Amino acid sequence: MRAPRWVWWTVVVVAVFLLVWGWYVLGFLTEPSAVGRLRAGLIVIGAGSMLVGIVGAVTGLAYLVVMYSRRK
Repeated sequence: MRAPRWVWWTVVVVAVFLLVWGWYVLGFLTEPSAVGRLRAGLIVIGAGSMLVGIVGAVTGLAYLVVMYSRRK
């Protein structure tokens, strides 16, 4: 699949943002009001963001490594 290099850099930047966002959201689990469904929502949003961030970062970096290794 051929895509411009900036696409993969964008994927990596957004992935890092999602990792930071997930970490930030999970920080609210220590709040006293984070109970019941609200706590479950924080876990789903935080962990989901971090999971998508990890997958995006790995994918973007893999494509960048392959793209740079094939460069002449």
